[in-house]
Amino acid sequence: MVAQVLVNEAGSAGTEGGRRPSAVPAEATAPADPEVVARPARRRLTAAYKLKVLDTVSSLRTQGNGALGAYLRKEGLYYSSIRAWGQQRAQGQLTASKRGPREQSRDDLRAENKQLRRRLEQTQKKLQKTELLVELQKKLCALMEPTGPSSTERSAEA
Repeated sequence: MVAQVLVNEAGSAGTEGGRRPSAVPAEATAPADPEVVARPARRRLTAAYKLKVLDTVSSLRTQGNGALGAYLRKEGLYYSSIRAWGQQRAQGQLTASKRGPREQSRDDLRAENKQLRRRLEQTQKKLQKTELLVELQKKLCALMEPTGPSSTERSAEA
C-alpha cells in the first residue's frame, strides 16, 4: 500500500504537498499584449448638459426614495459636482449660450479698417487699369476696321 501512495504522489505532475518544485517549469501563459492602450479622454460637459442635469436633479429631489442617487450613478456624476454647478448657475457663470466671436477692441477695429481701406485702394487701381485697357481695345478695333464697305458686303450686293 505504501508503494501505491508513492506512485500516486510521483504521478501528480511533480507537485510536493501543493507546491510546485523549482525543477518543474510553470505552465506557459499567454504572452502579454504589446499594444499600448490609449488613455481615455476626459469627459467635457457642456453648459447645456449641466443645466439639464440641474433641472433633473431639482425634480428628483422632490421624489425622494433614492431616485437622485440612482440618477447620479447612472450619469456617472458626483453630488459635489452638482453643488458646484448650482453655485455657478446662481452666480450667473453657467449659461447655455454658445461661445460667439470675441468682442473686438478699438485697436483691432482700427487695424482691420486700415487693412480694408488698403485693399479697396488696390482694387480701385486695378479697376482703373482694366477700364483703360478696355477703352484702348475699343479704339484699336475702330482703327482696324476698313472705312469702306467690307468685302462681305460687296459679295452680298453682287
